[in-house]
Amino acid sequence: MTGTAKNAHLSRWRCPSNIALIKYWGKRDFQKPINASLSFVLQNSFTETSVELYKDGNQKVEFYFEGNESSFDNRIEKYLNQISERIPWVNKYNFRIHSSNSFPHSAGIASSASSFGALALCLTELDFAHSGKETDSSEFWQNASELARMGSGSACRSVYPGFAIWGKTQLFESCSDDYAIPLSEGIHPVFFGLCDAILLVDSGKKEVSSSAGHQSMNEHIYQRSRVAQACLNINELYLALLTGDQEKFITIVENEALSLHAMMMTSNPSFMLLKPKSLELISRIRRFREKSKIPMSFTIDAGPNIHLLYFQESELDVKAFIERELLGFCENGKWIDDQIGKGPENRGR
Repeated sequence: MTGTAKNAHLSRWRCPSNIALIKYWGKRDFQKPINASLSFVLQNSFTETSVELYKDGNQKVEFYFEGNESSFDNRIEKYLNQISERIPWVNKYNFRIHSSNSFPHSAGIASSASSFGALALCLTELDFAHSGKETDSSEFWQNASELARMGSGSACRSVYPGFAIWGKTQLFESCSDDYAIPLSEGIHPVFFGLCDAILLVDSGKKEVSSSAGHQSMNEHIYQRSRVAQACLNINELYLALLTGDQEKFITIVENEALSLHAMMMTSNPSFMLLKPKSLELISRIRRFREKSKIPMSFTIDAGPNIHLLYFQESELDVKAFIERELLGFCENGKWIDDQIGKGPENRGR
């Protein structure tokens, strides 16, 4: 994650997706959270993006996804306009952007987090190259995190290795609503063996977008209670991460996952993204945990797919359990084998 920006016209980065353990649900102002969140990045689920700048006629954006021209151009143009106050030179160039995912676009993984994370890292490197700054600095990562947040809120947590917090909390004075900060010190070693089996229940388009879901929290009857719950949970989860308390980790992570979906089911209008197979997977995970005494938990993003979290020392037993009892409830028997990641990677030019 180090390097010096030399080429002011070309940058390429690989950025992972992340999975939130403490969920943020609800926005205020521009892409700022109503509560703090805590997540970890994945290792095998990432987006790789290259940005090339050139001057040739009228300003335009060419966006290619998986080698094909994409209609994502409009969202990118809107994003570039939004960040032009911070990076004025974006108005002077045309953009040719190539992007690809290591996972299926419809796999239920937060592709916007890895996509805008990778794009923000490219733009930050190009910006530092224009100004002659070194990229091997805390300023670089903070700037990249803030640019990522302006594209997709959760993307700001993807620019760091391991665990990250986004949003103001009492845990650290450096916590901010504008960017995420890394949790790089004091984490118990057991949590760096965290694995994530992503059980793909339904790869179809969500019935309600995440943006609409966040808006539903504006007038939600339980908004204040939810913010208070998230504040308590993030403090308790951080303590569990420091002490290696797997039991507390499991309790809080599952409470957060179900609270997120409870907010969806009690909003007005209400909606439900979980499927019958999602609920069956949750039941089987809990039964197996109780019977085997293997520490494992589930979490869920804003969709039907289940993230089965477990620890490296239990890998063989858990994978056998997945093959034996869970694959029948996954779409086409598919799941993604992932783990806590080492963060973004500069892919050179």
